[in-house]
Amino acid sequence: MIEVALSGGVDSVVLLHVLNALREQRGIVLKAVHVHHGLNEQADEWADFCRTYCISLGVPLRVEHVTVKPNSRLGIEGEARKQRYRVFSDGLNKVVALAHHQNDQVETFMLAALRGGGLRALSAMPALRALSADVHIWRPLLAIPRAALEQYALENGLNHIEDGSNEDSAFLRNWLRNEALPVWRQRIPNIDRHIIGSIQSLQNELAVLNEIVEQDYAAVCENGLFDIERWKLLSKPRRFQQLLHHAKLNDLGIPRSESVENFSRILEAAENPVGEWSLPKGKMYAYRQRLFACPNGWEQAFPWLRNEESDKGHLKDILLKNGFTLDSRLFGICEEMLEESCVIRAANTDDVIELAVGRKNVWKILQEYKVPPFVRRYWPIVTDSQNRCIAIANILVSVHYGCRNGSMVVFSKFNQFVLEPKQR
Repeated sequence: MIEVALSGGVDSVVLLHVLNALREQRGIVLKAVHVHHGLNEQADEWADFCRTYCISLGVPLRVEHVTVKPNSRLGIEGEARKQRYRVFSDGLNKVVALAHHQNDQVETFMLAALRGGGLRALSAMPALRALSADVHIWRPLLAIPRAALEQYALENGLNHIEDGSNEDSAFLRNWLRNEALPVWRQRIPNIDRHIIGSIQSLQNELAVLNEIVEQDYAAVCENGLFDIERWKLLSKPRRFQQLLHHAKLNDLGIPRSESVENFSRILEAAENPVGEWSLPKGKMYAYRQRLFACPNGWEQAFPWLRNEESDKGHLKDILLKNGFTLDSRLFGICEEMLEESCVIRAANTDDVIELAVGRKNVWKILQEYKVPPFVRRYWPIVTDSQNRCIAIANILVSVHYGCRNGSMVVFSKFNQFVLEPKQR
């Protein structure tokens, strides 16, 4: 299934027309989406145009309204693009076809150069890339100049809309398109061909870089966690790429170069670095030679933090409801205790658990198991009706509520935080 992003401009009108002509021959299931930004007084008319055009082709269309708020970092254009891609990544379709053409590719390269972009930015737009785990962006027109698309529209009698804001040279891309590039093309008639050739070379080099980054990442994370000691064995440029890659894989946003360099220096300076790195969409924490990635709002995925009455009940039932499992352990919770009324909540600093000899503070036990400080305040414990600690999830069961060959309460996502597991 292919969904075409239909703005109503000549490029997207032509793309939808071409794919529609091929859909029976190629067995394509074709749809279209129009993103209504509400930024232009003609926005409603553009949506109506797209509806009429899709009806004429017999192509289903969805119109998605988005709100574009001013963003000092991205600007209006950047924020509008962000909202479009949010719509494209909604998972309703496997492939979203965009009508970027050769002229767009040249402009993207030049903008990256003017803004001081690196290899990834200068590589401009790939013809195919993953937008998410389920959605791919496809740009089939990148090799075709805009003039050829306009000629196709003329020959096939295709109407399209003209966005007057494209003439406003206050926007850098418009200035580049309308003023700068025409002058350069007069001076260097083959400049577009040269730039496209450079982009192809850069994309090949980027592919090699990505292979090296993947290989390095596999070595750094050989034991399943980002190992800072292994990371330090890499050269400085490769260490830089690993921090970028780790942030990207964990959806923490793309940091500025100086931010990466500053955090890299923190990790390099200490034998056992401890630090916190703020990123656009979350944080990374360095602790005990490990690097942990935490997206903004990550704690909202912990159901025991809701403190709802519905989370109380028979232990076996509330464990299942809240995403826990029961793992067999040499010493664990007795079977009969699983039928008792219990509560799952976050550990407090004054909670204690009974041991074979005496009792110990729960937070002290978390510290002994090398649980990172930033996650201790979220750590789940099981308490009985008298608020006595029965078990510390993933770690320990009270001597008064356990037995040989019993069960351990486990929240699997927290296994990575137990850096010094012990058998008790």
